[in-house]
Amino acid sequence: MKLGLRKTLLSPTLPFTLLVTVLRASNIVVLVRALTTSSPTFIPPKISHSLAQMSASADDTTSVQTRMESHVKEVLFIECGFGNDQHGQTGTKAAVRACRNAIEFNSIPSINRLVPGGYDALKLFVILAIPPKYQEIDLEQVAKVFPYGDVKFEIQDGGMVAPSGIAIEALGDKNQDMVVVCASVTVGY
Repeated sequence: MKLGLRKTLLSPTLPFTLLVTVLRASNIVVLVRALTTSSPTFIPPKISHSLAQMSASADDTTSVQTRMESHVKEVLFIECGFGNDQHGQTGTKAAVRACRNAIEFNSIPSINRLVPGGYDALKLFVILAIPPKYQEIDLEQVAKVFPYGDVKFEIQDGGMVAPSGIAIEALGDKNQDMVVVCASVTVGY
């Protein structure tokens, strides 16, 4: 049920409009934000069931390192997660945590009935949004999060670098950066 406030914020200095909707149910408030634009050079990342291949042209300002088509043709569900590395500044640790967060509260006992070929035929398409300066990650380590399935990755510029407030050399800190990674895990066959 949608209750509450809906506001559109226009900015003469930004090439987009920020739409803010507040949803209120029980005592939970959810803030939903969407970007729209009239500028042909601002292209937000698109995620769909087919994840159609997008070509990057020389004048395209999307900050996407890799674009690929999903190998998951029949989508069962999509899970999202968030992970961070507060000390050590490694994108791999944050990506592992984001993927684990996306899948850790799920149990799918019916995979053998839903997927022709069962667990062996399961496919996962993982999109990782990682800050550009921390995109040197070990995808083998990240893939180990998933107990079964053929896993393919897409890496996008994204996530966040936030201050941790302290650099502790004994914990491997090179600076005060806290590396935040977002993950979207498409599961199907």
